[in-house]
Amino acid sequence: MPRIGEYARYLIATAMLGNGIVGLALGGGWVWLGLAGFVSLALLDFTSGVDLSLRGGAGKWFYNGVLYLQLPLMVTLWVLFALHIRADDLGLFNMLGALIAVAFLSALGGLPSAHELMHRKHPLEIAYCSLYLTVFGLPMNDLNHVHGHHPFVGTAADSDTPVRGESVYGFVRRSIVHGTRIAYQIEKNRLGKTGHSVFWWRSRVVWAVLSVSTWVGLFVWLAGPLGLPWLLAAWAVCFLILGGFNYTQHYGLVREPGTPLLPHHSWNHLNTFSRAVSFEISTHAEHHLDPDKHYELLRPYPEAPQMPSIVACFLASFIPPLWERMIAKPRLIDWDRRYANGRERELAMAANIHAGWPRWLDSAPTG
Repeated sequence: MPRIGEYARYLIATAMLGNGIVGLALGGGWVWLGLAGFVSLALLDFTSGVDLSLRGGAGKWFYNGVLYLQLPLMVTLWVLFALHIRADDLGLFNMLGALIAVAFLSALGGLPSAHELMHRKHPLEIAYCSLYLTVFGLPMNDLNHVHGHHPFVGTAADSDTPVRGESVYGFVRRSIVHGTRIAYQIEKNRLGKTGHSVFWWRSRVVWAVLSVSTWVGLFVWLAGPLGLPWLLAAWAVCFLILGGFNYTQHYGLVREPGTPLLPHHSWNHLNTFSRAVSFEISTHAEHHLDPDKHYELLRPYPEAPQMPSIVACFLASFIPPLWERMIAKPRLIDWDRRYANGRERELAMAANIHAGWPRWLDSAPTG
């Protein structure tokens, strides 16, 4: 791919946010412009096909620098949203369009960069990640992701691994509540080793409360008293979007606790735009094998279990019967038969029984 393509693919999230800002700045029916951009991206991803190419053709300055572009655009988007709430100039229908656009574009535009930065080591990178997550109201989410999800993925100890038969709606609630508790406990344990409490001024808990309080206060100051319910509604949509994408990357997979993590313990989504807009999160197998590897160096691993377009999976997940029948079950049957080892097959069939699903390994494959 020409080098201009290498730059352009990782600027899609920035362009999506810019498109949303234009829509909210114009007001009226234009507020739906951001959502229209997402729909266009979804259609492109549905038809783009699998991309097995290796990345890394641009300069390191670009791969690092692009991770910082989305936060100021996200804040601008939310500020415009707040000003529309105060002005009460959109009407209910267009306000809903603005809310959906702000939530979708913040999640799609900001989460991939936040995810990449939370795996970095420099304190400023972690701090910038926390600012991204503060916009969503989850400033400590990185602690559970790095120290909870990655070591325990595929096991009952991981709140970010959806179990078979679990709907995306139940998963989102469980993962956020349990993930927040785990993040708090991780920080409490870390501070305890140095003789400090969670109320120490350098505690992540203290800074999480301060950052969220500042963000909520700023939003309500700009939006007026009605800003709080609109903010909470936008966060609720953000949680569904964040959880929806997370849901599709490990759904139904199992692993014996304490065993090595292997490529078949994650689902890959290797469509062209799935990879590009997610900053290679969808190249998920190698990300879990080497979480510290920078996104542009991740290899696609076509031999790992594959899902279709991440956008298609995300949308289907919100219709549980469609998700299970058309996407999840056929691929889990294949996973159980072709990828799982003996102990994993036992865990998989126990999970099937718990979900009320058939023990399909008891019958011979057809076709």
